[in-house]
Amino acid sequence: MVTILCVYLIGSKIKDYVVKIGYIWVAKWCVFVTFLMLSGIYLPEVFLYSLAMFVIFNLSVNPSNPISKKEAQL
Repeated sequence: MVTILCVYLIGSKIKDYVVKIGYIWVAKWCVFVTFLMLSGIYLPEVFLYSLAMFVIFNLSVNPSNPISKKEAQL
């Protein structure tokens, strides 16, 4: 959770919307693969549980959610 928080904090400093979304998606999936490999190596008995948790978390956290969208003005 701390690693994902750091990814989002670094991403919040990027001004361009497209670059910010791309950075957060790539960094989030890199963190996913890294921690999944570590759990597979050091905690093989809980590997499937961590895989399910990581997949659900990565698919449910959308990097565009923290970014406020401007509504159309009439």
